Amino acid sequence: MAKSIHVEDDFEEVGSKTVDDRNRLVLGALQKTLEVKRVKVYVNSRGEILIRPMVEIPASESWLYENKKALASVKRGLEQSAKGKVKELDIKSLE
Repeated sequence: MAKSIHVEDDFEEVGSKTVDDRNRLVLGALQKTLEVKRVKVYVNSRGEILIRPMVEIPASESWLYENKKALASVKRGLEQSAKGKVKELDIKSLE
């Protein structure tokens, strides 16, 4: 089953490209702005195409993104650290 997304962003035209005889679309210099090598491609009922840059993560780390509570905790910790709200932890006290 295809995954469907709803997009309400504004898009800026960056140029036009031609599909070659083998039905390939070469992004060329445009790809450099994506900064990734993998994309997901979506098409809507009007035939409009959305290319969305993607990054892959190891399966062993995917649990964090599936666990909203844990991810929120990590983000909160990173924000606190960035603000200098840190304290030294005595590891022996955790035993």
